[in-house]
Amino acid sequence: MNLIYDDSTIYIILFSVALLASAIDAIAGGGGLLVVPTMLILGINPLTALGTNKLQSCFGTATSSINYYKNNLLKEENIKLLVFLSFLGSCIGTLLVSQLSNEILNNIIPILLISAAIFLIFNKNTQKVPSNLFSILFIPFILFIGFYDGFFGPGTGTFFVITFLIFKKRNLMEATAATKLLNFSSNFASFLVFSYKGYIIWQLGLIMAVAQILGAYLGSKLAITNGEKFVRPIIVFISIILSIRILLS
Repeated sequence: MNLIYDDSTIYIILFSVALLASAIDAIAGGGGLLVVPTMLILGINPLTALGTNKLQSCFGTATSSINYYKNNLLKEENIKLLVFLSFLGSCIGTLLVSQLSNEILNNIIPILLISAAIFLIFNKNTQKVPSNLFSILFIPFILFIGFYDGFFGPGTGTFFVITFLIFKKRNLMEATAATKLLNFSSNFASFLVFSYKGYIIWQLGLIMAVAQILGAYLGSKLAITNGEKFVRPIIVFISIILSIRILLS
């Protein structure tokens, strides 16, 4: 690593970034595109940045999940199966992350995110009965998004939300609640693999974890208090920003 600041300065910078990223992530996903690039700019090598990010992200997604559960928004059926699929997909993705090219994903992801934004802008009715085809495709999509989170990551929460909206026709708050639990599962699986391979800065990750807990609590409270009218435009905005950020990178 080629750190450009001393340890205390890096801790302060990344604590602040993690706090903001966690609040955003609790509402709409996309926090990883704030944290990981900042870590890279500060001189932390890529795999260590990804591993440390997964450690601190576990605390944020766990906090959000608990908050949504306590407010009776986590109602998804077969949630244990979905958590397992997200976990499994993420394990596979993380194991492959250093062996495959990101080029194809980098080209496809902005298109998917912009499509998600357009879908949220124009589709206000998410309570139609899902078709049999959508029901069949739902399980593979959950597995694939888990894989994507382990392999690449940015926008995972947004993709989970859109999958619940389109394939299961959940309302936006129920989709967001289920998403946080699945995102915790994929983060935790990826963290275990990175930890085993030794790609985590534990002290930095745990300091950032405190910021993640605070940010996730505030972000999820805002979402729960203000509801879908608050969450929808933020997801649209994050989808567009994620697309621009990935295209520029």
